[in-house]
Amino acid sequence: MIFTLTPNPSIDRSLTIPQIRFNSVLRSQKMRLDWGGKGFNVSRSLQQFGVDSMAIAWVGGGSGKMLADGLQSLGIQTDFVWVDNDTRTNTRIDEAEGDWYIKVNEPGPAITRGDIEQLYQKVEGYAKKDDIWVLSGSLPPDVPSEFYADLIRLFKSRGARVYLDTSGAPLRYGCQAEPYLVKPNANEAGSIVGFEVADQEDAKRAALPFLRMGIDYLALTMGSMGLLYATQKEMIHAKPPKIKVKNESGAGDSLLAALIYGQTRGWEPVEIARWAVATGAAAAETEGVSEFDVRRTKEILPEVQSQIINVM
Repeated sequence: MIFTLTPNPSIDRSLTIPQIRFNSVLRSQKMRLDWGGKGFNVSRSLQQFGVDSMAIAWVGGGSGKMLADGLQSLGIQTDFVWVDNDTRTNTRIDEAEGDWYIKVNEPGPAITRGDIEQLYQKVEGYAKKDDIWVLSGSLPPDVPSEFYADLIRLFKSRGARVYLDTSGAPLRYGCQAEPYLVKPNANEAGSIVGFEVADQEDAKRAALPFLRMGIDYLALTMGSMGLLYATQKEMIHAKPPKIKVKNESGAGDSLLAALIYGQTRGWEPVEIARWAVATGAAAAETEGVSEFDVRRTKEILPEVQSQIINVM
């Protein structure tokens, strides 16, 4: 079973306007809502591959009800802890023809100690050997930075595999708990290793500290520069072709789902890296958050460049 845990989900509202102007009243040409939050994005992407998962989160208020109804309508299993305050709404505004956009993320609802205990008890009841847990996204206010690290230790003690995708202090503490796979972007990786990750050589150098922590796999994403997928034996750099980006929000979550899909099927690392990059590119080409068509992934796949680099 695959579980995705999203501590700070959101309604993702996307608006399209003719042109971004400041200190003006702007009228939207179109609007769409997506049931967001990084773990939810992974669940939706896994579904595109025909893989079921269960989505777990804190949700609250009318926006939380919209999330619950929206995921249910997509056929995704959920098990939520309901909190007193509303789930956040994140808003993105894009120009119809230009390259400019504005993205505003709300902090999320306050989470009480009781809410934390309820969620911990819930996941403890599910945790068992050979399951996969995806811990993904930011933490809401008042949730300790060690939250993910504590969960990683719990799941590992039960024989489960843990995939971590977060940033800042939760990433640092989480890495110390040695999850199975960590997926930072270049900025997030740089905050851990202490230097800027600006190119492939930087990425290779940044991968080693993560691997030395005892992490089995590192998936370091670098936008248009692609993915460095590192194991204890080798590194693979996979780069997508040039595409027309419509909405890169959630593309990394689709990439993570593709990594999980490839790993659970026993593919070779280079195949996994190429598939993941093609999926992330297909998602970035769509208007929705973390949306893609598997047929488009297969079309992009032959155009993905890849290079194998031996670690030893």
